[in-house]
Amino acid sequence: MKYLIIYLLFLIFSNISFAQVLQEEVIQNKWYVNASLGLQMSGIKDEDFVSTNYTPLFNAAIGNHLSDIMALQIGYKGFFFNYIDDNYKHYYYYLYIETVFNPITAFISSGVNRDWNILPHIGIGIFNNNFLHKSQACLNLGIQCNYSISHNFDISLDVSSIVGWRIYQKDEDIIPGIIVGITYSFL
Repeated sequence: MKYLIIYLLFLIFSNISFAQVLQEEVIQNKWYVNASLGLQMSGIKDEDFVSTNYTPLFNAAIGNHLSDIMALQIGYKGFFFNYIDDNYKHYYYYLYIETVFNPITAFISSGVNRDWNILPHIGIGIFNNNFLHKSQACLNLGIQCNYSISHNFDISLDVSSIVGWRIYQKDEDIIPGIIVGITYSFL
């Protein structure tokens, strides 16, 4: 719980400093939703790269642009992953909160028409492994590339990982994934 409070305080103070340093106009109430589908794999070691270790990945998120440079979003990832030591589907859900950065706006005026955005994101969440009946805090980090297809819609490609300790092994675990999705921005 204390890490969540520290993270939220970091978000508040970093948003204030970004807005002051770059003197960007704060975007008011620009909400968005995203739904994405793709593939994930449990692990990144050489032995993890086998076809039975790939599973579908679903991600849904809702967010709000706090400024031109930063957004805050909450989301869900799931449904299951495979583990090479057994033949079971390890059902899980991962609920997260994360900060999404838009560094391009620091270099290009917000009035310029940009079709592409590169959005690094990092956050924390609760990973609940239903197979092991275990919940724990994990890190979510990645990078997303958005292409604007209209004023309200973007298509996205996101490469990210859930990083934790003892998610399914007895040491550090990583569940990387790649997803393609669509984002709708409310104006």
